Amino acid sequence: MLEHDPERAAPAWLTEGGTEDEVLGLLKTGKEAEVFIVERSTLDGSRSALLAHKRYRPSKVGKGDIEGLGFTRSRTFTNDVLYHEGRRLRFSRDQRAVERMTDYGKRLLAERWPGQELDTLRQAHDAGVTVPYPVEFTGDGMLMQLLGDEGCAAPRLVNARLSGEELAMAYAQLLKELSALTRASLVHADLSPFNVLWWQERMWLIDFPQAVDLVNNPHGFDMLHHDVTTMCTWFARRGIQSDGEEVFASLLAEAF
Repeated sequence: MLEHDPERAAPAWLTEGGTEDEVLGLLKTGKEAEVFIVERSTLDGSRSALLAHKRYRPSKVGKGDIEGLGFTRSRTFTNDVLYHEGRRLRFSRDQRAVERMTDYGKRLLAERWPGQELDTLRQAHDAGVTVPYPVEFTGDGMLMQLLGDEGCAAPRLVNARLSGEELAMAYAQLLKELSALTRASLVHADLSPFNVLWWQERMWLIDFPQAVDLVNNPHGFDMLHHDVTTMCTWFARRGIQSDGEEVFASLLAEAF
C-alpha cells in the first residue's frame, strides 16, 4: 500500500503507462456520481496501488443503459447553474444557453462537472489543503488516491468515533484547511461531516464538484459562511468551543 501523505503528489508510475486497472467494487454512491475501488498495477506486477475512481452518472439515459455503464441510477442533482456562476464558457452561444438553462445548456453543465472537480482538487492539493491526491482524468470522472487500507475505507467524519482529544485535533485542522482554501480563493460549497474523511489522525476534505471561486461567484461568501457554520455547529455539539461567526470573520480578513 502507498503511504497517505498529503504533501506528496501521485507517484509518477501511476500515470506513465504500462499499467492495468481492475475494478474491485463499489465504494459509495452520491447525488451525482459513484465511487469505485480500482487496483492499478504495473504490467510486471512489481507495483500496485488502490485508487478511487469517481464516475459521474449521465443525466438522461434509460435504466438499461445506466446498468450497462456500471451505474446503479442516473444523476439526481439539478441545481448546477448556481455553482457555475462566475465561470465563463469559451463560446458566447454556450454561455447564453447556460444562462437560459436550455436543454443544451443543462447538458453543457453536466459535462463540465468531472473536469471541473479534478481542476479544483488539483488547486486545493497545490494550495496545501489535505485532500486525496489527484491522479488523472478519465473522461467520465477521475482517479484519485484512495484513503484507507485493503481491509476498509477511511470513515466519514460523521461516522468516526473520535475521542475528545481527537475532536480538538480535528477542529484545529479544520481551521487550517478553511484558511488554506480561502487563501486559494476556493469554497468547498458543500462542506459537512459527510464530505470529510478521518484517516491516520487527519481530516481529509473530499467531494469538490460544487466548489466555487470565493470572489468570482456572486454566492461565494454566502457559501463559505454556510460551510463554516455547518462544520462549527457540528463540533460545538460535541463539546468543542466553536463560534462559526468568529471563524467566518477571520476568514474574511484573510480573503482581503
